Amino acid sequence: MKFVRWIFFPFSILYGGLMRLRNWLYNKGLKKSYGFSQPVIAVGNLSFGGTGKSPHIEYLINLLGEEFQLCTISRGYGRKTKGFLEAEAEVTAEQIGDEPYQFYRKYGASVKVAVGEDRVNAIQTVLKKHAGIDLFLLDDGFQHRRVQRDLNLLLSDYNAPFYKDVVLPVGNLREPRVGANRADAVLVTKCPTELPIEEKEEIKARISRYNKKAPVFFSSIKYGELKPVFALNNLAKQVILISGIANPKPFEDHLKESFYVLAHYNFTDHHQFDEDDLTSILELTEAEGVSVITTEKDMVRLLPFATHDLFMRFSLFYLPITVTIDEAEEFEYAVRKITESIKK
Repeated sequence: MKFVRWIFFPFSILYGGLMRLRNWLYNKGLKKSYGFSQPVIAVGNLSFGGTGKSPHIEYLINLLGEEFQLCTISRGYGRKTKGFLEAEAEVTAEQIGDEPYQFYRKYGASVKVAVGEDRVNAIQTVLKKHAGIDLFLLDDGFQHRRVQRDLNLLLSDYNAPFYKDVVLPVGNLREPRVGANRADAVLVTKCPTELPIEEKEEIKARISRYNKKAPVFFSSIKYGELKPVFALNNLAKQVILISGIANPKPFEDHLKESFYVLAHYNFTDHHQFDEDDLTSILELTEAEGVSVITTEKDMVRLLPFATHDLFMRFSLFYLPITVTIDEAEEFEYAVRKITESIKK
């Protein structure tokens, strides 16, 4: 597989060159970017694949949401609609995407949630509808340079750091590594809970080759207690896992510590489940006394199937996650500095 990828090395050079040109045009002001009086915090990465953007957005919501009126802006990846859409009572994950719907389901009206391919238009539309917005959280916004941001947070997976990767199609980077120099802070995500100081210093040194000014923080996933989704809530020791996320291995490894995993049905990231998917899983499941466990992001895409035979027979649970950040006070101080301009 790696050999096949390297066949496309010339295309990787071409793609990287185009991205360098695009960034140069923005840096020189030859491509227009738009600023807003409300602060904007962008959370994103250089690579394709999950680096944990959603739980870090939720970290920021939990940090700032009680004091300020927030709005998350996402593209709404995987949704079946186009253009601007705001999360409201009748909205579904199919309409706005799984991650925005997850934010809306968790925080309700306390946080505005909007999607739109054109983030500039999305922010402008939100401001016309809601005069009291204090701050915008730009989800997966590192490459969306049309929106000026007050704090640019770059996430990099500990298990697949950007400084060991190359651009598409040979690697998984959306742009060359040098793009990291736009970050105001770098968060190395999905770290082991006890990361040696020596290893942290080595990682910081590798990142500093591309960005010497940005502080580097380390975050870890913290799993919560399993929560029932539908009426059945008896949790069995034998389980089936269903996931549609970029890297399902940590999810599976964590559950294997407490359960006997009969099977893990792993779909592509943001997979839109249908009746056939669930029927196939049910037909392959012969054991009794089984529970089904999924991720929080996948759960919101399974909600329309409450009456499917799979969930009438087996109880469905989801596994919430949060993140913890080393030197959290320093990180939160950097975040709160940009809120000083907000007039209350």
